[in-house]
Amino acid sequence: MKQNIFRVFALVALVFVTNCDYKTPVYEYFPNMYDSPARESQEDDSFASNGSASRIPPKGAIPVGYYPYPYATVAAPDLLTGPDKGLKNPIGKASLGDMMIGEKRFQTYCSPCHGVQGLGNGTVIGPAPKFEGPVPAIVSDNVRGWTDGQIYHIITMGRGRMGSYAYQIEPEDRWKLIAYIRKLQDYEVKNKKAN
Repeated sequence: MKQNIFRVFALVALVFVTNCDYKTPVYEYFPNMYDSPARESQEDDSFASNGSASRIPPKGAIPVGYYPYPYATVAAPDLLTGPDKGLKNPIGKASLGDMMIGEKRFQTYCSPCHGVQGLGNGTVIGPAPKFEGPVPAIVSDNVRGWTDGQIYHIITMGRGRMGSYAYQIEPEDRWKLIAYIRKLQDYEVKNKKAN
C-alpha cells in the first residue's frame, strides 16, 4: 500500500518537474481553452448557425450596469402612476457639484430650444429654416407643477418634437439636470415677485 502511494506521489512530482523546463514549450492539456480562435465581427464563421462571427446575445439578455426604464411603454407623462408620477428623485438636496453637472447638461442639450434661462426662446426657435412654432418654457407654471418623475420621463422618452435624450444623458445626470431645472424655476418665481 505504501509503495502505491509512493509511486503515485513520484508520478505527480515527475509531471510537475518535467513541465518546469521552459526551453521547450509547456505541454497544454486543453489547447482550445488556451488559444481560442479569434474572429472579426465581419468574418464568416462556419461554426455559427447564421454563418456570422458576430454573436447575437440571447433573448432577454441585459448588459452589465444597465437597468431598463420601467415606464418605457407609457405614452405621456400624465399617464404615469404612483404618488410621484413615475420614478422618485434619488437626489435629496442637490450639492453644488450636482448643480454644476445639471447646468452643463442643460446648456448642452436643453438651451438650444428652451433658452439659457428656460424661457422657450432658444437659438433654434424662429423663422425658417429654424423650428417654427413655440417651445414650452420650462420655468412656466405648468411645468413647475410637474413631478420630477414626469420631467424625467420626458427627458428619457421624449415628447412631441423633442426626441429622447436617453442615449445622450446618463440616468444619474438626468436627475441632476432636473435639480438644475428646479433651480431655474425658483429663480423665475423670485424674479416675478421682485418685479
